[in-house]
Amino acid sequence: MSSSDSDDSYSHDEYWLRDYEEGNGPPLIKKKSRLISAVLHNQVEILRDLLDSPKWYNVHDSWGYSLLQIAARQERYKSFKYLLSIPDFPFDIVTKQGTTALGVALDSYMYNDIWREEYFTYELIKKGACIDEVYFQGESPLARALERHYYKSARLLIRRGADVNCVNSNRNESPLDMTVNRNQIELVMTLLAYGAQPTVYHFERSVFYNGSFEEQETLCLYIFDQYSNLELRLDVLLKLAEAKSPLFYHILKCPIKITIHYEYLSLYFRIMCSMNIDCLRLVIQKFGHSINELFSRSVLSDTDYTGGDGKPIYLRNLNLMLQSELKPTAITFINNVNRSELFQDLIELGYKETAITQLYCYLLSYGLNIGELDLQIIYKKFGCCELFKILFTHGRTDGHSKNRFFQKPYNYCKNSINELRRYFFHPKLNEMSCHHDETGGYLPERDFQEMPRLTELARNIFRKFFIKKFKIKTCSEFYSRLNGLAISNLYKKIINYETILY
Repeated sequence: MSSSDSDDSYSHDEYWLRDYEEGNGPPLIKKKSRLISAVLHNQVEILRDLLDSPKWYNVHDSWGYSLLQIAARQERYKSFKYLLSIPDFPFDIVTKQGTTALGVALDSYMYNDIWREEYFTYELIKKGACIDEVYFQGESPLARALERHYYKSARLLIRRGADVNCVNSNRNESPLDMTVNRNQIELVMTLLAYGAQPTVYHFERSVFYNGSFEEQETLCLYIFDQYSNLELRLDVLLKLAEAKSPLFYHILKCPIKITIHYEYLSLYFRIMCSMNIDCLRLVIQKFGHSINELFSRSVLSDTDYTGGDGKPIYLRNLNLMLQSELKPTAITFINNVNRSELFQDLIELGYKETAITQLYCYLLSYGLNIGELDLQIIYKKFGCCELFKILFTHGRTDGHSKNRFFQKPYNYCKNSINELRRYFFHPKLNEMSCHHDETGGYLPERDFQEMPRLTELARNIFRKFFIKKFKIKTCSEFYSRLNGLAISNLYKKIINYETILY
């Protein structure tokens, strides 16, 4: 048989590999075409008859794929299994691009962004395929197996001696990076056992990718020993505390240096607001100086708020921070943070109006400033809610920002501003609200009594005396003093404007 006998006269440019589906094979003109067709149709008996000489093992299609590579590319299990079973079948033949069968199995998608089945990769590795290839983007077979979630194949590659520290030049990732990011604790352990080099970076990634406590502890023990000085980012420590990791309590007993990334100011604050209060207390006791330094940096510029990933804000955590050594800098931080995003986050979390009002009033008692956007967000969701009545009852106006809001309330949602008009004792509110109805038109001026009733006069005189007598500066102090008076609730409601006089 001449060498030309292994070539077929059919023009392979007339079909593509997708045309090799069962029942749609190329014409059986020459032996080469018959071999390719048999592979694609899983016709093992025909393959056995045609492969009567090792010469036919090297058949390629016009794109350079060998019989074994075609079987892997098109997921032809029976053909693939048979070809691998042939004792001297060359499974390391390369394509025109220099890719072996293992490279083909690990290479491209099968269809619709779905990777090929791991079976082909695993069987080639088990058979002894070369595992030292470097693919187009600097990826090793181990990196590709991990990327495609071929974890069974990855374990076999590691046991067969694959380089466990080979860095993917395209993404600058090591195998340990990839397994930590995917929270594959068993593979992390395997890589470490076979000599993978752990770093602080790996430990931090494990914490932020919600790795198991076992994985985090293993990495920590590989990286640090009893003579090491721990150096961790504050957000990593807070995440450990938030998860109540046993490692958090271990770290508290060690010499540790905390590093702070100031671009994550609000992230730190958000974690502290949502973690277990006992863990927060321990963090403040041990690292209060670092957190004070963190909050004090917010004076330099306004701080963007970072959303909390669906985690709640606990009032008790805020109270602990504001009653601790953090109080001065925490108040400064809260005033500088973008609170509008914070309250929008609370609304999206499903917080009720009463809970948001409670939190807002709590922060007001510590000198929180209120901006126009803050009011817009709450007004859009809850309309004229109790918070607005409290704000105007206490006469808290913040420059012209709230004036702009109330002058054009119809820009924000259906207007319920008229409900506030009964609190006419606040002159600025009456001046703004009496000109606007729900459709943005004008309302007639209300005629208010020029002479106050005796009850109103008595109330106003008492409030002035009460504030002056006890040198009251904040709303919370006013209510605390008022609630301590031995008078009936009826009088208290008149004094704090809850009872409408007209």
